[in-house]
Amino acid sequence: MSGIAILNALPADAARDALRACCPSARWSRDLAVRRPFPSASALIAAGTSLLDGMPDAELVEVISRHDPIGVDPGEDRVTGRWSRREQSGVLGGDAAVRAEFAELNRRYRERFGYVYLVCAAGLSAAGIRDDLVRRLRQDEAAELRTARAELRKIVELRLGRILEAVR
Repeated sequence: MSGIAILNALPADAARDALRACCPSARWSRDLAVRRPFPSASALIAAGTSLLDGMPDAELVEVISRHDPIGVDPGEDRVTGRWSRREQSGVLGGDAAVRAEFAELNRRYRERFGYVYLVCAAGLSAAGIRDDLVRRLRQDEAAELRTARAELRKIVELRLGRILEAVR
């Protein structure tokens, strides 16, 4: 049985819980779960990203703030922690100086924008993420929120694919 068929067949509460691992928004996971059944993985991803695109800015900031800061080991105690750890392995594998630099950049970012720096870190090096963070610190608030929404969208697309693999 395919991952999409299994997701479609889950009870509503189990589907919401599975989807919440992809985006830490109760409303998003609920609204996506009620749209089942999905004919394909691409239909699921399109529906999920459409909900993100329509998410009000205040809710978006709340959702972003629930993500683990880049460079901070989220641990292995939950699915999203394991995914986050794998996605940001380029940073977490760095030495103490790299982690200290990210801690300082994260502090500056949160102070400037009021929420955690969010990037789809999968496949990116520590240097590439650092350069992106420094560049984004120079953006105005509106541009940065658009960038953060786009990064959340990439993360959700990636994780929706992973959730379909996990429910097989």
